Amino acid sequence: MWVHSFQRISKSETDAIFPKENIKTHPHLDLGITIGVRIFGPVFGFLLGSFCTSIYVNFPFANPGISADDPQWIGAWWLGVFIVGAALILTSFLMMGFPRNLPPPPAPKSKSNGAVSSKRRHQLPAILPKKQSNKKPSLKDFPAAMKRLLKNEILLYRTASSVLHILPIAGLYTFLPKYLESQFQLSATKANMISGMAGILVMGLGIFASGSFMRSFKPSARFVAKWIAASALAYSVGMVILMWLGCPLNDFVGLDAINPGRPGVQAVQACNATCECRLGEFAPICASDGKTYLSPCVAGCTKVQANGDDYTYMDCQCLGEGVTAKNGFCTLQCDNLKWYIVIFSFFVLIHSTSEVGSMLLTLRCVDPKDKAMALGLISFAIGLFGNVPCPVIYGAVVDSTCLFWEDNCGEPGACRLYDPENFRMMFHGLTAIIMLAAFLVDAVVCYKASSVRFHDDEIPTTETKPISLPLPPSNESAV
Repeated sequence: MWVHSFQRISKSETDAIFPKENIKTHPHLDLGITIGVRIFGPVFGFLLGSFCTSIYVNFPFANPGISADDPQWIGAWWLGVFIVGAALILTSFLMMGFPRNLPPPPAPKSKSNGAVSSKRRHQLPAILPKKQSNKKPSLKDFPAAMKRLLKNEILLYRTASSVLHILPIAGLYTFLPKYLESQFQLSATKANMISGMAGILVMGLGIFASGSFMRSFKPSARFVAKWIAASALAYSVGMVILMWLGCPLNDFVGLDAINPGRPGVQAVQACNATCECRLGEFAPICASDGKTYLSPCVAGCTKVQANGDDYTYMDCQCLGEGVTAKNGFCTLQCDNLKWYIVIFSFFVLIHSTSEVGSMLLTLRCVDPKDKAMALGLISFAIGLFGNVPCPVIYGAVVDSTCLFWEDNCGEPGACRLYDPENFRMMFHGLTAIIMLAAFLVDAVVCYKASSVRFHDDEIPTTETKPISLPLPPSNESAV
């Protein structure tokens, strides 16, 4: 994990700085393409997860005769590790083909030695770029560089904003497949596919669009900061809307309303008293009367008929005469899934359009020699305060909505059933609150962003109107 973290920080710095320093034609668009292509990794990850969960866990051996839609189905979660590992090994050979040092970009040629471009005529001498030093950075320069970064208020607020943006998004996508499974009764295969296509893929499209916008219109730093804040606020509003868009819980027989998370007294009745049901067993069946039972034993079923992957239970003592049951949940009478996908994708698209501007704002608010250090600081903060607490916080919230914990020899196992209303409210509510905090931090960045020069031919906005001053003689250096 330590090696992976080191590689991740180095890679994020390279992805952001390499296009900016080595591509002079359309660096904003190229940065958008770089970030957008990187987003397709999670898309393929969700699609790969969808494929792996469609295969039973004991692959390549035969499955026990149940379908992927059955709640007892366990996908081959381990298969993706081998596929991704093999792909990383193959691509590592391509990365080894890069030279040790890239050739420096050619120096721009001026039309005449004494001519001064019109862009430089309107620049204040105080903000003329200083001559870059060829001195290589060393470890002893680290304290001074860190001191400069910690004194940069815009960078510190941008770091806090990045953490507050990443924390809810990482938590949301980590548990989104589980949420879709429990809320809309989808299989793990379908839930992973929807998470990848409606979420991550749309995010990549938004990043591409923002890179094209930055190239065409060249907005100012304050405009970009305002858009970042607006996208955070819009995302928070979208999560509030999704809090009220879901499906109810089916009529379950055997749950304890007084002590959630454990099977209740309804699980043991006179009709199934002789069955000696194991209360921690979760093998739901759907009766033809529309009720879902925790297991065939709870329904008092005595006969079963196999038809391929489907099982029909008959002579169930707790059901009415002539009532049969089949494996799985009863069909959910709810049509909100398509609306959830549309609304969720819309707000994901809006928020993703701030990614390129967010990266450029970070790179422009520090001295050029501190770019890599600034990205490393943000990556460290995101990992420590975003990615580390993310599964803990969201995992605790998700577990608090559990209705039925599986019993493994007296020890609590996995949660097999969630309260859809509590899950929906707490899952999206937590995301909305954190993203609202990100909006408040972004509002402070908007106030301070006027001092950032976003483009090479731009002069930062100040409270007083800048005065054009003559350039110093050619034999003197600019102050």
